[in-house]
Amino acid sequence: MTLRICWIALILIAGSAHLLAGPGDALALQQRLIEVFEQNKDAIVRVKAAYRGPDEGGKAQVLLRVGTGFFISREGHVLVSASRAAGANRVWVEFQGKSYAAEAVGHDRLTNVSVLRVLELPKNFSMIAMDSNIQRPKLGAIAIAIACPLDFEPSPSMGMVTGIDKKLGNKVFPTEYIRTSIAVDAGQGGCPILDVNGQFIGMSVASIPELGASYCLPVDALARVRDDLLFSGHIIHSWMGFEVAERLGADEVNAVYLSKVIESAPAKHSGLREGDHLISIGGRAIADVADVPGAVFFTRANQFTSIIVQRGEETMEFSVKALPRPEKGPRIGQAEVTRAEPAAAAKGATQ
Repeated sequence: MTLRICWIALILIAGSAHLLAGPGDALALQQRLIEVFEQNKDAIVRVKAAYRGPDEGGKAQVLLRVGTGFFISREGHVLVSASRAAGANRVWVEFQGKSYAAEAVGHDRLTNVSVLRVLELPKNFSMIAMDSNIQRPKLGAIAIAIACPLDFEPSPSMGMVTGIDKKLGNKVFPTEYIRTSIAVDAGQGGCPILDVNGQFIGMSVASIPELGASYCLPVDALARVRDDLLFSGHIIHSWMGFEVAERLGADEVNAVYLSKVIESAPAKHSGLREGDHLISIGGRAIADVADVPGAVFFTRANQFTSIIVQRGEETMEFSVKALPRPEKGPRIGQAEVTRAEPAAAAKGATQ
């Protein structure tokens, strides 16, 4: 019933008259949505985490956070929001009416992702398959969330992909986020988002209450975080030692340039210089400063990354061996936008 209502609403909002060629088309889509839910519902768990709260009357108070998670391995690994699991004194999952103890494998608060491991495996659970090579969904594509709202069993919600964002206002994201019209609250945070073919496209990591919408971390970025958390318990961000800026209003195609290259950093050792205009990092094109954090996000510490720049009239490629990002001090990908008049920008002046 919920899927039918969502489908009718989608038609009314989108005005997709071509989908109304006949009642069979709507029924076929409705059946497909039901199949996606049925095929994936046994991978969904409710995650509960207990935290020690402030003492009241000499007694410690227990705070409970609730979210949605999903199995990703036969060994019982579960993905969930770090805002639900990180720092908990005790964490467990509920699956098909039974509770199972779990342990934390690792957390990344930057992307809001945690990996848990269920200690005693339930019977007949399934997994959400993660294919990091799939293309980004197109705007307007149908999106399906499966979550555990409130105390209900896994339930489907339908919406659409409404944006592929690299920033929100002045906040630059660590990588691209997929924006959907699906609201995730009341225990639904951390749920998987799938397309109409049942392919996993991302995990919900942030709510946008003003829009009744949410952001999900795309599957390729999620796989990158998962791998580090399984390997070391935390994500290892890479560091090359440069800062970038952008000449707004410049006629140049490559307006993003290296505003600072730190002495003794990997970028300096590789031959990069201040003033070099960025073309790509690790094969990912750089069109504005918001592209830089996302490109750096996929580089690996202690591995070589190709960086292509334009220096004067020459296009040059450098191989930079990134290091683990320092806990303190300058971090790679810091983006400072330099505002300049077009004529000044052509001369390389900054203001």
